[in-house]
Amino acid sequence: MKSQLRINAFLATALRISRRKADQVVAENRVMVNGSAATVGQVIDLGHDRVTVDGYVVENQTLNKTRIVLYKPREYITSRTDQWGRKTVIDLLPEHLKHLNTAGRLDYLSEGVILMSDDGAFNHEYTHPRFEKEKEYILTLTEPVAKDLIEGFRTGVPLQEGLAKADTVDQISEKALRVTIHQGWKRQLRRMAAHHGFTVHSLVRTRIGQFEIEGLQPGEWMVISD
Repeated sequence: MKSQLRINAFLATALRISRRKADQVVAENRVMVNGSAATVGQVIDLGHDRVTVDGYVVENQTLNKTRIVLYKPREYITSRTDQWGRKTVIDLLPEHLKHLNTAGRLDYLSEGVILMSDDGAFNHEYTHPRFEKEKEYILTLTEPVAKDLIEGFRTGVPLQEGLAKADTVDQISEKALRVTIHQGWKRQLRRMAAHHGFTVHSLVRTRIGQFEIEGLQPGEWMVISD
């Protein structure tokens, strides 16, 4: 768990209010950090700072949150429900974890790391592109890898959203690449490959940030801490 957090993010999670409302509470001089008035934008240390609102101590609610990494199999969706009756990642969880929400997405035909949590701040951090969480994939093609594909991934491919670009590209077998990206556009790697005339046979996300699927089989999950 991150030891430092902006005061509005901490209050939003702990008090179940919006960050804008949290800023308002701070601006009204109702929030104290270690006995001193808090300021809008202030960063607090979750392990050491004592926060009060209107004289009442605010507990760190993130201590009671659940976070898991799940190995999403192929032909599962990351939504909670599906109008066409397809299997969802929620189907893979025991009853006491079915309330968890996914952080980000992974397309229906792809497999690999999915993060799930009931911690809104955690999910936001691993979903919003501004946090630039690195993601690693194993991309297997239906035909041998060509040098122009590798170079194209490195220099960038024009997509509707902008220039899609890999951070690193390494060929690991005749038909497979290991690719890392910070971007996370819909079906991005499949579209980048298609731009160069290649078809993806399988796509496995092996890592998001520091969280990996090493040791997990498709459909398995484990509790994590950050």
